[in-house]
Amino acid sequence: MESPPTPALTPVRLALGLIYLHFGLLKLFPDLSSAEMLADQTVLRLHLGLAPETVRQLLALLECGIGVGFLLHVVPRVTLVVFAAHMLCTLLPLVLLPELVFSSFPFGPSLEGQYLLKNLVFLGAGWALWTGEPR
Repeated sequence: MESPPTPALTPVRLALGLIYLHFGLLKLFPDLSSAEMLADQTVLRLHLGLAPETVRQLLALLECGIGVGFLLHVVPRVTLVVFAAHMLCTLLPLVLLPELVFSSFPFGPSLEGQYLLKNLVFLGAGWALWTGEPR
């Protein structure tokens, strides 16, 4: 019999879900997300061949899906894998766009850089959820 998830991690899961759903919804509307320019520049740097608007919409849907997955606790392992992949992609500007991420490299992050660095906390929360989730 599978054991239930660790109850102490429920607030972490719900907080991540709310944040992801909120940030995803913001990306559905142009100029509402503070990460819009950084995401657009990252996509252009990667030469994915997709218009930034298209990528922004796909990213919005992905983030909303991750948020709903966390909130409803459906397919938690899949949600966590997609979350981890997304988180790793959000760190790409640290390497690809250091001029936008740091006002004074390497110890003076810009506002965009601070926005990215907080994702390290999200990764830690995701790891806690992964290790607390029954297999």
